[in-house]
Amino acid sequence: MGEVWKGFVIALRRWPTMLALTGMTAAACVVLSLALGDVLSQLVVLRGSKQLRERHAVIFTPYYPRGTHSTVGEDTVQLLKGMIDRQEAYTAIIHNMAIDDPNFAGGHSTLVLFGDVLPDLFPDLQLSYPAPSAARGAQLAGQDITSVGIAGEDISVMKTLPVGATFFDVAAAGLPLDNRIVILAPTRALPLLHPIEREEALFRAVMFAPADEVVDAYVYGAAQGGLFLVPHDVSIDQPQRFREMMMASAMYIVGMLGFLTLVLAAFVSSARLTMRQESRTFKIREMCGATPMHISLQIGGFFAAVVLVLPFALLSLLVLIGGPFAAGALWVMLAVVITFIFLWFTSVCEVRVQDQIR
Repeated sequence: MGEVWKGFVIALRRWPTMLALTGMTAAACVVLSLALGDVLSQLVVLRGSKQLRERHAVIFTPYYPRGTHSTVGEDTVQLLKGMIDRQEAYTAIIHNMAIDDPNFAGGHSTLVLFGDVLPDLFPDLQLSYPAPSAARGAQLAGQDITSVGIAGEDISVMKTLPVGATFFDVAAAGLPLDNRIVILAPTRALPLLHPIEREEALFRAVMFAPADEVVDAYVYGAAQGGLFLVPHDVSIDQPQRFREMMMASAMYIVGMLGFLTLVLAAFVSSARLTMRQESRTFKIREMCGATPMHISLQIGGFFAAVVLVLPFALLSLLVLIGGPFAAGALWVMLAVVITFIFLWFTSVCEVRVQDQIR
């Protein structure tokens, strides 16, 4: 550890330059991990959209009068319920579940799903079926949440979702679930929902290859209750939107990789100059009995001070916070470690050759 600390001292003696380089490296690593986390989340989205395209899914865009909620008739609700029971559709409530009850699900955000087809569509969620069942997000693993009540029925919260679990919401792409309670509710609860909850369930319906007359009947029935729905074919509308999202993410990643490469090139140049300036010290220490291992550890301490300490601290904070960016941070941490090992190994070899340290 003494040798490693001596390497830190070499960096501290040149702190203005080293601080600037490590600061730029850390900033690039953080932004890169955020962009990479977004891409990893979008991969889940792409898999989900692929499943829906293969099933010729139809989704709906809602329009309704401001300041009020719709009063859709029971026939339309039963139409959707029947399709879900036959695994020809599913639906979700993301924002409006128990909005008048702040203690619902322990005060945590929820995702309420209807449809036993969902575990097959999104196996990454590891949902249990048949309904009812519920699971907590990875960040809620320590929370004492044993059950949630929907339409007078208690649903046990039995499982914990994988870290970084994401639900494919056709309206908003990837929906992170680390801080949500995910509930797979029975369809018998649909007619018993509050009107605002039922309204969201109706317009978030996803139907698989429905006949035109079924879509027409559903849209007409919803319009009779004041909920106006515009149907869209996922295979037509979604690909372009997801291409745009992935292109934007790829541009961020390429830009940050380019910036990080420039920073590392500047650091390598500065590190070589530093090693040349320290060459006399290394030679004197060898003459006083230092082994190549001592010199290597000192050089490693220098590189660790600049390449590892600050970037690792910020990336570890992202991992502790969790969410979809934690996975991106872990991959960037791995890349930083590999870069550190490469720089350390090449610098040690160069110093030993130039200073003839054996």
